Amino acid sequence: MGKPRSWEKPQKQKPQRDDGTARGASGRQLGMTKHGEFTVVIAQLAAYALMFGIVYSLGMETPGGIVGSGMLAASACMVMIVGWPFAGDSRQSVFGRVFSAVVFLVAAIFALQGEFYTDATFRRWALFLVVAFAAIVVVSFLRQMLRKVRSHLIASMSAGLTAAVTALGSTCWVFLPALMNDMSSKQADSAIGWAVFIVLAAAAVLLLVASTSWWKELEHPAPFAWMGMGMLPVMLFGYLVFVAACVTHWML
Repeated sequence: MGKPRSWEKPQKQKPQRDDGTARGASGRQLGMTKHGEFTVVIAQLAAYALMFGIVYSLGMETPGGIVGSGMLAASACMVMIVGWPFAGDSRQSVFGRVFSAVVFLVAAIFALQGEFYTDATFRRWALFLVVAFAAIVVVSFLRQMLRKVRSHLIASMSAGLTAAVTALGSTCWVFLPALMNDMSSKQADSAIGWAVFIVLAAAAVLLLVASTSWWKELEHPAPFAWMGMGMLPVMLFGYLVFVAACVTHWML
């Protein structure tokens, strides 16, 4: 008999784990991640419920409410960093994770300066966001230029930028107590108050729908990426919380 040709050679079987799962299976096939969009949606709904529920129970514009909103924002950022919801291996994501944590810490420290929820507070935070956005773009660009191997340049830079901007957005949740306090006043029962409520509700729904689309486009997600993907829209929603708090602060 002649030597078997390449297409006649038996294919090697991937080693099986004790639970029957082939090694090398993607995160989409493991654990809760295989349920995909459902777990992403549940993570978001749970995060929103915790944010509004804890601030309401601890008291709006009280030290407890402010600290509670800040701790929840930090928890959301930590979940995103651990359950990295972006493509790429762990080595490529190290800088993005560290940079996101640094951005959150710097923003949190800045937010603790001065009095809370005064006119100066809102102006100071708006200016800080502009400066922070510029710094994030510059640092992310320099990071990519300093890489020895610039493979997947666009994907790597976009992931780092998105993560850092999302971490910055999570700190905006500290303005939730001010927003809830203004929306609970008698003046909130007006055209402006209802407009703010409708815009926030519509934005939350759109972000939820968008996150399911982002999840479908994510290739080979990590086992806990569903948690990180669930936190992305919630953290980005923080920007809308700040804008809404500004509107209600000056117009209600």
